[in-house]
Amino acid sequence: MTQLTVRGVEDAWVAKAKAEAAARGVSMNQLLLEALARGLNVKGERLPKSNLDRYAGDSDFGANWDRYLDQDLRRIDPELWT
Repeated sequence: MTQLTVRGVEDAWVAKAKAEAAARGVSMNQLLLEALARGLNVKGERLPKSNLDRYAGDSDFGANWDRYLDQDLRRIDPELWT
């Protein structure tokens, strides 16, 4: 299996995918794998399930978590890069 990063994804697509995944009770990863398989017309191939599926999904850690991600976690410490 390969992991990849996709850049330049429209915010509206992400919002729609999150809503669809939540409505179906599946992870974003599973939803996007299925969409990619449909788009590439490889419907006959089975998508593997990982043993981590039970942990997948969105969790609401509250506003402090969002602030931490936006302000603290993504901040670059110049002293680490000198």
